Amino acid sequence: MLPGYDAESYQLLSHYLATTADCMANGSTPVNPFLVQIVPLAFSSDLLLQLVITQSAAHRAFRSRDESDTIAHSHYTKALQHFRRGVTDFIDGKESNPLMLLVGALLMCFTETAKGDMNGTIFDHLSAANSLLVKLLAQSDSAVPRDLKDFVIEYYTYTATVSMISIDARFSGQLFLNLDLEQRSRELLRTQYVGNLCGCWLELLLLIPCIFDLGRQWIMGDTQAAVPTADDIAMFASIQAQVIRWSPYPNVGAEVRLAGLIFQEAILIYLYTSLGGFQYTRDGMYKGMVENAVTEAMSYLDELSPSARINSGLCWPIALVGSCLLNPDQQDCLRGRLNAMIEKFGLGNMHRTLLLLEAMWRSPISEAGPWNICRAMQENQIWISFA
Repeated sequence: MLPGYDAESYQLLSHYLATTADCMANGSTPVNPFLVQIVPLAFSSDLLLQLVITQSAAHRAFRSRDESDTIAHSHYTKALQHFRRGVTDFIDGKESNPLMLLVGALLMCFTETAKGDMNGTIFDHLSAANSLLVKLLAQSDSAVPRDLKDFVIEYYTYTATVSMISIDARFSGQLFLNLDLEQRSRELLRTQYVGNLCGCWLELLLLIPCIFDLGRQWIMGDTQAAVPTADDIAMFASIQAQVIRWSPYPNVGAEVRLAGLIFQEAILIYLYTSLGGFQYTRDGMYKGMVENAVTEAMSYLDELSPSARINSGLCWPIALVGSCLLNPDQQDCLRGRLNAMIEKFGLGNMHRTLLLLEAMWRSPISEAGPWNICRAMQENQIWISFA
């Protein structure tokens, strides 16, 4: 079945089919695109097959807590060589179809998720995926099957939006989602799209760049303690109204609905702290609004078993909620949840999320909140994406 591949590669492919693909998808739909979409592509491309095997090796190595796994390292090195060669061929005009490279870049992103990379390597893959996706979408719609194109757009949008919180808004205005890509994602909303990465909360994810930009403008102002401008307040109110108005689709399952509500509260926390709320109005209304959103999110998390598949996509909201927790009992609760998730899924980014939160919980109260996540990453050398 795998000419040119050894028995170890066959075992890793089996591990991907039986375990890794299941951990990557959150189970929002009965069809797992990491199997239905990715595997057929992998059997038509040496590059993608190598990347699937690499992702499986990284996942298996982390599950066994063997970060010195030579097989995983060997496959990772080989995958990078394949991918760089593919990019070079594409740039030189030897390969005109960006689809395989795009899926390859996204698989590399999730390989970093599985292995728990802390060096920010995922952002290099994400930048490559951005350029390739733009080129793919410029081609005829008939060039790529609709289901595959929808999944690729979801895959990129999810990874890009939840990765933005890792960027320090003081020094970078980088947005991984340009207007064209955002518009493509909004086209999915018209069909009430439910996906194995974005669940039913794609609309909420598309608000993250707006909040990032609002917070960035505030942070970059001459004085952070200044009163927000009328434009700031209008944008704040508009985003708040959209978040509060949002509700899960009525046809989704109970666990998907709960996950959507957790994302809703996390987005509100991100918004309420965007104008310096957590740091500068500790005794004002923002404090009460943040605490209420934290309480609601923790309540929804309590209703959701940490072993439910939907947890595979909850690192982002858990990190936002966790960054605001000052109560040791609540911290213990979230710590226990993440440890249970690590045990169940064996994904490196869950462990790195816990490492980051532990560092933030040891820091002064003034360094709490989601806008300090990127600073905690820099100080503790834990530069990760929450994808």
